[in-house]
Amino acid sequence: MSMSSAPVTIRPVRTKKDRQAFVDFAWEVYKGDPAWVPPLKDEVHGLITPGKNPWFEHARAQLWLAERGGKVVGRVSAQVDDLVQQHMGAGTGQWGMFEALDGEAAAALIATAEDWLRAQGMTRALGPISLSIWDEPGLEIEGFAEPPTAMMGHHRPEYQAWIEAAGYAKAKDLLTYEVDIAHWEDPMINRLIAAGERNPRIRIRGTADGA
Repeated sequence: MSMSSAPVTIRPVRTKKDRQAFVDFAWEVYKGDPAWVPPLKDEVHGLITPGKNPWFEHARAQLWLAERGGKVVGRVSAQVDDLVQQHMGAGTGQWGMFEALDGEAAAALIATAEDWLRAQGMTRALGPISLSIWDEPGLEIEGFAEPPTAMMGHHRPEYQAWIEAAGYAKAKDLLTYEVDIAHWEDPMINRLIAAGERNPRIRIRGTADGA
């Protein structure tokens, strides 16, 4: 049996090695994608680690890996946030940290996340959100050739169809804007830039400096 025809298995993330594979998988998904901006791995580890991310003081999460033939082909999280229960409606769970190499893995991951949310008493699933609305909310559906702006995710174009196939529909539009700061004429912005240039602890580099 070839790896491509092997069944997908889903297993929870339990060990340090699992967490490393969970974080590193994004580099497999987006290798060769010039628009992808790799995150700092230490920051991703901090995001998903209780004790390092204060979000876990009012929330709980479970992570999974999808594997086929011993190779990781997907990942997902499911999370329940007490603040979401209070402010967005009781019974609303979320899933995110979603990446997959094929539709079969995507379907299995989303179903696993939904089963966990049901076991937590949730009646509605909202995603992808990684891990909270203050991290990387939503799914990119346009602009794949452009690098994402800060706090906005970058995703494979196939994800929309895979997620919609699981029964999901748009909750709301999230928009990001590009501003041509090379020709920005605003006294307030100019004062902020000047203040930064005077601060010895701030170094401003341009692309010519290798930034």
